[in-house]
Amino acid sequence: MFSLRSSSSIRPLLRPFSWKCPKHTGILVLSSPKPLVRPTWSGTPPRTLQSQKWRNLSTSLPRRAQYNRFSSGPEGPSNLKTWDIQTVVATCVVAGGVMYYVAHLEKVPETGRWRFMDVNPKYEAELAKTSYAELVDEFGDKMLPPNHPLTRHVRRVVINILESSDLGTLRSDGPAPITTKSPDGDVWGGDVFREDSHSELVPGSGGREWNLLVVNDPKMINAMATVGNIVVFTGILPICKDEQGLAAVLSHEIGHVVARHISERYSSTKVLLFIALLLQASGLDFGVGKLATHLLLELPNSRTQETEADTIGMRLASKACYDPKAAVDVHVRLSEFEKMAGGSSGAEFLRTHPGAERRIKHLQELLPEGYSIRAGSSDCGGMQDSVDRFISAAQYYSFRQ
Repeated sequence: MFSLRSSSSIRPLLRPFSWKCPKHTGILVLSSPKPLVRPTWSGTPPRTLQSQKWRNLSTSLPRRAQYNRFSSGPEGPSNLKTWDIQTVVATCVVAGGVMYYVAHLEKVPETGRWRFMDVNPKYEAELAKTSYAELVDEFGDKMLPPNHPLTRHVRRVVINILESSDLGTLRSDGPAPITTKSPDGDVWGGDVFREDSHSELVPGSGGREWNLLVVNDPKMINAMATVGNIVVFTGILPICKDEQGLAAVLSHEIGHVVARHISERYSSTKVLLFIALLLQASGLDFGVGKLATHLLLELPNSRTQETEADTIGMRLASKACYDPKAAVDVHVRLSEFEKMAGGSSGAEFLRTHPGAERRIKHLQELLPEGYSIRAGSSDCGGMQDSVDRFISAAQYYSFRQ
């Protein structure tokens, strides 16, 4: 199979090492052997010799093999596996949150705006009962009685707004009519305080039954509406000036309830908290993340809801045969009052409500639509008579105070 060219060529391989001890030293010295001569093969070398690795001899000790565990190192496979698991979990959480958010998107029927909503309407019905008990407990000692002139006329305005848009009815808890003389000699007869056909509606028609609270607090310039409850403070009446202005204010507040803004805020709170937690997981402080979501998401959404309530409110008031321009006049008076009180300062992006100029401009743009709605209603005949009665009632109440 193969042959050696010279048998003497492999003899150096068989030569043993020789140790020499120089005289008078006693030290062994390793004599260097002659250089190794690699054999030359005429054919294919044998498999054992072909795989042999030739190298020079070395007197150094061989290195010991060391076993390194990959899991103990910072860049080992187990760390990569752990990092992959964390990434998968985070991705699943974010993807699940996005899917939940998209699945609960809906349009506001009145404006077509998309928003996130995951509150069941049944919860709102329970909230109405709870909030009414809390309001009575808070303002019970300041509430005007149902037979008070202002309560009667505020009630009339609310009933007109609710019935014209089929939003429900007020609870029928008013006492019998009373008769009183006003300063100009007019008699508050039964026709003024008579419970008209609105109070005979079946409770809950239109989907809701409402409660009305008129609170005697001249310093509180406000009116508000929660789910199924309407609260009017007497301090807002000078700003309203007349029944038209009061209808504009109440229509705006009822517009918040119609658009379910309270439930929307409750739903958006979950989204804001989720985003703040994600920012914290990415290394941002939770307080900073919460502040960022408050400025960039919560406050802009609040201003959007106020603008939306202005739009819905003007439509409700116009459908109830009230003057759409009254909403513009109310905001003009409110802006002047805020300037006198020094409460209109500050950047708009830090406020929950849009600026007065922006709101007035928006309402002016809605006037053609409002007048068109009012002109298309066949029930807008005897509204001026009710307005005159409200003015007379307000004057009489101021005279008695």
